[in-house]
Amino acid sequence: DVCSSDLTIWEHRTVTVAFEGGDWRVNFGDGDALTGLQSVLDYYGSRGWELVTVQPQTWTAGAGQFGPWEVNRLLAIFKRVAPNSPTAPR
Repeated sequence: DVCSSDLTIWEHRTVTVAFEGGDWRVNFGDGDALTGLQSVLDYYGSRGWELVTVQPQTWTAGAGQFGPWEVNRLLAIFKRVAPNSPTAPR
């Protein structure tokens, strides 16, 4: 028997990661940026965000009409336990 007080409440964050200047980047609204996919994962992971999935958002055909495909924008989806969740660390 699962009680609603036992359920975890999640918060989610979507992050656009673009391939710019030869590397993956996240550009923040204040002008700061993270460069390198590992830096992006470490930044969000250190703040309690767990990567759920990564989806390609834009891509272009490489050498041939049918590929290979070159992805130049990703959507990363993260989750973490919400502060108001009954399962949140106290």
